[in-house]
Amino acid sequence: MERAKLLKRLRQIVGPERLLTEGAQREAYAWDASTWARLPKGVSATSPAFVVRPSSTQEVADILRLATETRTPVVPYGGGTGIMGGAVSISEGITIDLRGMDRVLRISQEDMAATVQPGVLLADLDKALRLHGLFLGHDPWSQPIATVGGAISTNGVGYMAAGFGPMGRQVLGIEAVLPTGEVVRAPAVPQVAGLDLKRLFIGGEGTFGVITEATLRVHPIPERRRHLSLEFPSFADGYAAILDFTRHGLRPTMVDFYEEDSDESHPITGEGAHPALLHLVLDGSRRLIGPIEEETRSLCGEHTGRDLGPGPANDFWRRRHESAERYQARRAAGERRPWRPGAHAFAYLHVALPVSAVLPLRAEGIRLYQEAGMTVRECAIWGQPELFSISASDPVGGEGSGERMQAVSDRVLTLAQEMGGSVEYCHGVGLRLRHLLPKELGEGGVALLRRLKEAMDPAGIMNPGKLLP
Repeated sequence: MERAKLLKRLRQIVGPERLLTEGAQREAYAWDASTWARLPKGVSATSPAFVVRPSSTQEVADILRLATETRTPVVPYGGGTGIMGGAVSISEGITIDLRGMDRVLRISQEDMAATVQPGVLLADLDKALRLHGLFLGHDPWSQPIATVGGAISTNGVGYMAAGFGPMGRQVLGIEAVLPTGEVVRAPAVPQVAGLDLKRLFIGGEGTFGVITEATLRVHPIPERRRHLSLEFPSFADGYAAILDFTRHGLRPTMVDFYEEDSDESHPITGEGAHPALLHLVLDGSRRLIGPIEEETRSLCGEHTGRDLGPGPANDFWRRRHESAERYQARRAAGERRPWRPGAHAFAYLHVALPVSAVLPLRAEGIRLYQEAGMTVRECAIWGQPELFSISASDPVGGEGSGERMQAVSDRVLTLAQEMGGSVEYCHGVGLRLRHLLPKELGEGGVALLRRLKEAMDPAGIMNPGKLLP
């Protein structure tokens, strides 16, 4: 279909006031929080031809039906906080900005559930829930600007993952529109008969359809909260304590454990001990919080943990969203991410592993980065003992620095797969990691994923180039 005819049809669906066609307006939707180094070689961001802002499920269905009919690529867009390129536009098409669908439809204290549209900001949902004495068990760094739909689509992990798991675990029911315009509804209950259809959209990164409504499990605000900080002589010592939490029936709300080279004076190496910090949030009733805190301190002490008091953890918790607020301010000021080759030499990997593989991968990852002349800046556990992160920088920089960093990082990620793990637990696959999925899924898994894609998206319009290998 000619561009002018497509424009006319879109205007009929959403109205002229919710259709963006000016160059500067469209350019803002070409990218998300990714840097150039997270895009595959030869792939670049481009402005979408049109940006539409639907306000209802019916409008989304009409847009997708038109896109399938005309074979026009579609990119669903939420808060734009993804760092894997999942919302980057790589071809001229239609970007659907879902932030206009931002209504909290229902909050039920009895059901402990909230039904919302996909464009609701996580921070706004948190405020609405707290008026009812409730909260959502998903609280990522991007909470002030991330949307519910985006968090579900990437199955994101937040600061409270130790207590409540990833975003997908919060989802009770879902409504989504297929590329053909058909509406799919999965019941909002913990267990359903037959295939659980909502799992097709949790972590699907908008490649199978557009989420238009979700019912989420929410929780009563705890009566008491405690913050604990402990320092361990080594990563291994602190990790042993975290493993013992599960064995002793302890379930902190937040587990944030890390060793870092913040000032480059004490680098992380594979030799000798490097101190590691553990920040904890413990929630409970007035009656139980004391014994829970006492047992946690005692267990950490058994693993040589030194009690630093509540201050560091309290400060960490208070500042946990500051990076999102800075990012939001930069975007509001019109600042763009650096797409220039050679401008970035930093990697932050988040892999899911069997517990037995975490320390071996840490040791080998440090070795691989050091062997390449790079500096390991941090090793961490976020939420669950199986969720391991490692970051590194290239102190040399210059021409080809980003490519070298990607090459070494891919070796570490491949090693994680060979140890029985997954290449990402937090941010989705997007453009950055799609080339590694065949090794993880196997030939049969890739074939199944492609057949699902062909069945649900016969015209191949949904978020092209993302997730699928």
